[in-house]
Formats: sequence, structure tokens, C-alpha cells
Amino acid sequence: MRLFLASLALATASSSFAAPSVMKRPPVGHPLIGKWQWTRDTNKCTEVYDYRADGTAPVISGAERTDNVYSVAAQPDLNGFYRVTIRATQDHGGKDCADDASDSTGAESTIYIVFSPDREQYLACQEAKLSLCFGPLRRVKP
Repeated sequence: MRLFLASLALATASSSFAAPSVMKRPPVGHPLIGKWQWTRDTNKCTEVYDYRADGTAPVISGAERTDNVYSVAAQPDLNGFYRVTIRATQDHGGKDCADDASDSTGAESTIYIVFSPDREQYLACQEAKLSLCFGPLRRVKP
């Protein structure tokens, strides 16, 4: 999770440890809802993001477990990117895939995601363009 938040914080002004903002629930049937997995090439560490319909998103990154809330744009922009804001409400500890064990509770970041045509994969980007992205994250089948 820390890798995810840290990489996104570089390009966003919304990274903050201030009072939490209210997150809006995702629209019913949004393509982001579901469980997504990515394995980091450098250390073969796996991250799993579980974007739930109630606006919560538990994340597992290596040994780290975090509880999060998120909001996502109902529609993509003209280039196909959805804006996603995620905030860690509780970091349960452990070393994440970036080998960081610091507490990310309260960290908020904004990313831009773009889906593959079949919506079974997406890239997570710091800006709404195909640069500074990681992934693809792949949908985990139930």
C-alpha cells in the first residue's frame, strides 16, 4: 500500500494528513468495484486492492494490511481515465511491497486509472495520461 500511496503522492497536491474528507460511494455497477491484484517485478511482492460497493477498499501489500475509503468518478474523462481518490483510515502494520513499514493512516492520494477494453485490467497513473503508471492490475475472479 505504501508503494501505491507514495508513488501517487509525488504528482498530486491532494496528499494530506489533514482532517479526512468525505468520500462518495461509487456508482452502482462501476467497473472498478471488485478485487484487483498486481505483483511488483523487482521483488515479486503482491498487492491486492478490494474496491467494494460501499466505498471501502481493504488493501494488502506484502505483510501490510490497510483499511481505506475511496471515491471514483462515475464516468471517464475524454481520454478514458477515471479519477480515484483513496484514503487510508487504518494501517494495521507490516512491511509493504516497497519495504516500508511506516504508518500510512490518514494518507490520501488521487490516481487516474484506465481500463483495458475488456475491463479485466487497469493501469494506475499519477496523471491522466499514460506516463508514470504501474500495473496492469488484474481482476481477481471470485
